[in-house]
Amino acid sequence: MSPDIGMEWTVEWATPSATGDEFFENLVLSREQAREYGDELVMTLRVDEQVLKVRGLDPREPFAWKIDDEALVTKSVSRRTFEAVADGDRHDSQYARQVLENRAKRRLSKSL
Repeated sequence: MSPDIGMEWTVEWATPSATGDEFFENLVLSREQAREYGDELVMTLRVDEQVLKVRGLDPREPFAWKIDDEALVTKSVSRRTFEAVADGDRHDSQYARQVLENRAKRRLSKSL
């Protein structure tokens, strides 16, 4: 199954805080994305639960992002799409695999 998002998008899934009551993520920019963002020195953009909610995203669900015309653009993606990225060979596939593995480990540790 191929993901239903273009290669210009990067998948992401916000990390819950240790208490589980907040979500956050650091979006790592490539040099090209930093240039497109308008500041070559910007290496990461931190997004939290509020930022995601303002953008109409559920912080508990995966999303995709890209830099377009010096702005961060986001959209919701399904868990199935996120899993398809993890199974593929895109630029963000390894990250997606790590996220799924870490989420599975967290669920296991909570159930013990």
